[in-house]
Amino acid sequence: SGIVYKPEKFHSRDFCEPPKFTQPLIDRTTTQGYATQLVCCVRGFPKPKVIWLKNQREIQEDPKYLVHMDQGICCLEIRKPSPFDGGIYTCKAVNPFGEASVDCKLNIKVP
Repeated sequence: SGIVYKPEKFHSRDFCEPPKFTQPLIDRTTTQGYATQLVCCVRGFPKPKVIWLKNQREIQEDPKYLVHMDQGICCLEIRKPSPFDGGIYTCKAVNPFGEASVDCKLNIKVP
């Protein structure tokens, strides 16, 4: 009977996705002594490693900074900021398929 079965082509999603920020960091001004948060969103597969930098220097373990990452939402909390904490903050995401970064300017005003 001439009927030829053609299975639909299966397009498997490529499970290799370089990091991509879906929400950037936003410049902000905060008051000295009041904790502030810098937030951005990133996606990628495998899950990217996130590194925070201040003025292009990696933020090492420091009780002043608290880093959260949950479901692609990256948050850097700066506790009791002083004018010294102002500057350019960068969130960098890296996985085996690439890297991406976003940055913002933080101003600290003295009350």
